[in-house]
Parts: sequence; structure tokens; C-alpha cells
Amino acid sequence: MNKKMVSAIVVLLFIFGFVSFSFALQQSVIMDYQKKLKTLGYYTGEPHGKLDEATIEAIKACQKACGVAVTGKMDKGTCALIDKALKEKEQPMKEKKAE
Repeated sequence: MNKKMVSAIVVLLFIFGFVSFSFALQQSVIMDYQKKLKTLGYYTGEPHGKLDEATIEAIKACQKACGVAVTGKMDKGTCALIDKALKEKEQPMKEKKAE
């Protein structure tokens, strides 16, 4: 093998590794938000890290309940919305424990 071919293989392996890492990270984030949506009562399945129809419907239900545009997309705004709703749900529970 010549140096150009070796360099090309190294670059491809790097790209493939990055894509694989990115995909695994994405699955981890989706699973995390499936767990949060389940805690909030919008998702009923078992968290698995795939953005399936049940997850999209749970996202839409959460968006509708929070009075924002219903897109079904898991973007930064939706993630922040879910985090805020979860924090608000957990706050009264923490206050009751303190009493």
C-alpha cells in the first residue's frame, strides 16, 4: 500500500469512528429524554434510545400540554421544555419531603 492509500484509510476510519460515537451519543440522549417523558407521564414504552413514533407522540403531547408549537421534534427548545417540566414536577415532591 502506498502512503496516500494508508492516509485515506485512516481518514475513513476516523470518520466512521466519529459517526459511530455521534450515533451512540444521540441514542443516549434520546433514551434520557424518553425516561424524562415517561416520568412526566407522556411516554409509556420502555426507553430504548430510538426516536420512534411513540417517542414523537410523547414529545407532541408534552409540547401541547406546555402550550408551545407542536412539532414532534426533539430540538434544543423541546429538550429545555421537558427539563423545565420535569423540574417543576419534582419541586413539589422535594418540598413535601422537607416538611
